[in-house]
Amino acid sequence: MLTISKPLSSTQAQTYHAKEFTAAEQNYWKQGDTIQGEWRGKLAEEFGLSDGVGALEFSRLAEGQHPATGEQLVQHRVAHEYKTDDGRTVTPVEHRAGWDATFSAPKSVSLTALVGGDDEVREAHRRAVAFALNELEHYTQARIGGNHAPETTGRFVAATFEHDTARPVDGYAAPQLHTHSVIFNMTEREDGTMRALQPRSLFETQQFATAVYQSHLTYQLRSLGYEIEPGRSGAPDIKGYSQEYLDASSPRRQQIVEAVARSGYSGPEAAQIAAHNTRDGKQILSPAEVVAAHRQIAAEYGNQAESVVAEAQSRRKSKAHQSSLEERTQQASSALTFARDKGFEREAVLDERAIFVDAMRRGMGEITYPEVRANFETRIASGEFREVNGSKHSTGRHFTTEGTIQAEKEILRSVQKGQGQGPQLMSIQDAIPLTDAHQRLNDTQRKAIEQILTSRDQIQGLQGSAGSGKTSTLAVIRQGAEQNGYSVEGFAPTSRAAHQLREAGISAHTLQGFIARSRNTNDPSQKHLYMVDESSLASTEQMRDFLRKISTDDKVLLIGDIRQHQGVDAGKPFEQLQESGMRSALLDRIVRQQDPELLKAVEHLSKNETEAGVVMLQQQGRVTEIADTEQRISAIAKSYAARPENTIIVSPDNASRRALNQEVRRELQDAGLLDKEDRSIRVLTPRSDMTGADRAWAARYEPGDVLHYTRGSKDNGIEAGSYAQVVATAPKDNLVIVRKPNGELTTYDPVRLRGISAYREIDRDFAIGDRIQVTAPNRELGVANRDLGTIQRFGDDGRITVSMDGGKKMITFDPHEMRHFDHGYAVTSHSSQGVTSERVLVNMDTQVHPELINSRFAYVSVSRASFDAQIYTNNAATLAESLSKDVSKASAVEVGNAIKPAQTPTLDTKQKLVASVGLGLAL
Repeated sequence: MLTISKPLSSTQAQTYHAKEFTAAEQNYWKQGDTIQGEWRGKLAEEFGLSDGVGALEFSRLAEGQHPATGEQLVQHRVAHEYKTDDGRTVTPVEHRAGWDATFSAPKSVSLTALVGGDDEVREAHRRAVAFALNELEHYTQARIGGNHAPETTGRFVAATFEHDTARPVDGYAAPQLHTHSVIFNMTEREDGTMRALQPRSLFETQQFATAVYQSHLTYQLRSLGYEIEPGRSGAPDIKGYSQEYLDASSPRRQQIVEAVARSGYSGPEAAQIAAHNTRDGKQILSPAEVVAAHRQIAAEYGNQAESVVAEAQSRRKSKAHQSSLEERTQQASSALTFARDKGFEREAVLDERAIFVDAMRRGMGEITYPEVRANFETRIASGEFREVNGSKHSTGRHFTTEGTIQAEKEILRSVQKGQGQGPQLMSIQDAIPLTDAHQRLNDTQRKAIEQILTSRDQIQGLQGSAGSGKTSTLAVIRQGAEQNGYSVEGFAPTSRAAHQLREAGISAHTLQGFIARSRNTNDPSQKHLYMVDESSLASTEQMRDFLRKISTDDKVLLIGDIRQHQGVDAGKPFEQLQESGMRSALLDRIVRQQDPELLKAVEHLSKNETEAGVVMLQQQGRVTEIADTEQRISAIAKSYAARPENTIIVSPDNASRRALNQEVRRELQDAGLLDKEDRSIRVLTPRSDMTGADRAWAARYEPGDVLHYTRGSKDNGIEAGSYAQVVATAPKDNLVIVRKPNGELTTYDPVRLRGISAYREIDRDFAIGDRIQVTAPNRELGVANRDLGTIQRFGDDGRITVSMDGGKKMITFDPHEMRHFDHGYAVTSHSSQGVTSERVLVNMDTQVHPELINSRFAYVSVSRASFDAQIYTNNAATLAESLSKDVSKASAVEVGNAIKPAQTPTLDTKQKLVASVGLGLAL
């Protein structure tokens, strides 16, 4: 895989070059006085760099100078020491020399090349690194400065150094084949001028370059006769090594994994922090000492590397493993189809690199990147993929599909066709007394209700801010529609939102359930008003399929908030329709926050004035900075335990959520607020990383996965609604072997089954008094996904009784049958949407998961609170900037004002008076 370091200063780069990159002790199998290194990149050719990497040339490039003449090509920024408002002295870093892009071979490849002694494998690694660096270079960009877009240059200069041991752990330097590639901070623009690199282009290309490296390496290994299988982390592994031997040869990896586990976080950022914090000092060991240690461990595990190499060399001679050009062309096409289906299930527009990554991983070892690219270009020419404009700072081409474009256009046409063409739900003469009869409504609610009831549009919107009184508004709209003969039915993308519609007296179901009906069973003579709540969570496909099922006499009200979280699947139809001219009533007077100061901050967040809102929260003393992760989690847990009633914790990711839940439980048990007798229960957690395309690919399943079959399969004897556990997979034949509840094994091709959800089993401790969150809807119990409750008792038969929040009924269930629940003290921001609590504690770590810290997260999490919101962060100084980032889905059709808005009959005071005169209610 490829990892890219933080920027190296010129001093750091030169020190690493002298003491790490070129040090002889870094390369025990090719011992010499120094490691010379190699030059890579188009600029290296232009500079005439062809021999080994010399210290003088390296030093000059690190300073932004011409390697031969010393001419200053990239000007250094003038940096002055300064003091911040709080009196801290800040010393800016010196010139950025570049970045260390390190390509690391999978452990099995390192063992094969180094312990097994196959130099062909080492050479395959070198070729793969060179190929991947070349592709990485294509996306190089120059930093232009100001608010100007960077320029894609496709030119850099890099120095590579190959090493074959990992950093020692307890004196043992494990075999680890890897190549450091120092990419210098310079590139050449089209006009010939030199500029500093835009590092964003490197980091956005990191996954792509990793996939290119792994694909190229795997293809070569197969050509050398090695059998490849998916490794534990998804990277390709050479078959023939036991997991025990791989672990014994990876003490450094185990050291990092354990450090990440202790931190409570996950992901590449967490691993990078752990790697830095657990570094042992480099030890100079003799080649004999290192090799002896490797051979000793290899002997303890049966000299597996020697056997793997011998078997590969036997297959290499037969050449039976090689596929034909026709087979590879077909495999490339199938892999790209998989990538299309996977990627466009969740996004309407994709960077080409994301498509290539999925295609290469699907065809790993069978196809090459050039074959995938050639197939892609052919399908662009056919019109299957359509290039669209990316953002101003995009580093690669962006594409959508013809099918996505047509789906979006169909939705827009549906709304346009029904504008001004339908009957009113209620006349203005009837709407005004209806709203006047509900004296608790505010002016904003009244205006929205009257606008919706009197609209002649078939499809209209209700844009409602968080906590703006939506439920009571919808209740009055329902009443008005029913008074005039309409049957009102509600739908929502989530079961929880459907529950909330029922609170307004509206019969409601999930949107997916309505779409799945074979036909509309309603009386065709009955007029309908369909309300779709949380429309911002609906995908383009869902919205299109829903609108296809309504009749010309039906009315539709789309309800949502474009500032809150968007759905998981592709598209943003609710926002897109508003942008294109769909008439929408506005519900923007927030009534949830009872604290006036908190209300002001939430109002800023709701209007996308994030920085102003965060600054206001800081001024109100609602932001606490605790840099250390464990200390911050502990502080949040203590605050919760001090006042657990009507308090909820919101955190950006599941790893930190779990850590917070565990710490809160400990605090509550220590304080005597939670029963100390724990009961270990095995629950199910969703594999949210699997798309529909993934579920048709056997290699994506892992032994131990629990599968839920909503449809079942008669051919395989799998009943609808049943569960089974994955025992093994046969990726080559795309087969999954599962054990059914009765113990029987069945094997099937997942392409042939639909309606499957995948879960992992995890052990959780629960006690009387524990807060829990339901993680999947259960119709029999009457609970929705993300519902919260409190455990009241454990029966002698093991059944659990829970009182659900919001005045809902008690439920009792067998945890062996209903396994979809988890601790509910801390929830993710997505799970919190739709929840109201008196007090909210928010964990905002801007370092570990920066991509999750954005304006939507700020708005949703803080707006849950009715009285108080407290934010805990690792960096208060940069919090406002971090939260101001906008993370939004793209649409395939840039609509502008594609729908010409109909005349809007606004109901101002004068109109109300005129209407009142007509009714004899005034004057």
